[in-house]
Amino acid sequence: MFAKPLLISFLIMLGVVSAAGAQTAAPPLEPKPTFSPGMYETEARNSAIPNAPVKSRLCIASADYDAFRDQEIDQYRKSDLAKQGCKLGDTETLKNGFAFTWLCPGTKSTLTYEFSKDLVQQTIEVLVAAAPKQSILTMMRRVGDCP
Repeated sequence: MFAKPLLISFLIMLGVVSAAGAQTAAPPLEPKPTFSPGMYETEARNSAIPNAPVKSRLCIASADYDAFRDQEIDQYRKSDLAKQGCKLGDTETLKNGFAFTWLCPGTKSTLTYEFSKDLVQQTIEVLVAAAPKQSILTMMRRVGDCP
């Protein structure tokens, strides 16, 4: 006789506590990393070939941080490697950027992008089952507007 009202009271209280917990458990919204579209001068260094940096210029026309992140990940999803069995793994939001993994048969690459005002740092860590660990560090510094 008392069990039914007690059970209903317990379920109502559980719902109230769960709702209150859900409202307070949400992480605070943090400002997104700064990203400036434009012409970037890049320098990439491969840990396996330390004395041979590769330099280039690249126009990054993404509207903002979200667009840049989405375009980078989408390029991998639509790449020829995806058609050959590679796939996107975990994605992670970082305080000053983002990271994701790219999984191919026998390899796992972790790409990390970190942002500051006019600088984008990309680190690619490649784990190859049959070879030692390598990494590629690419620094991209904004040097002006795209033509």
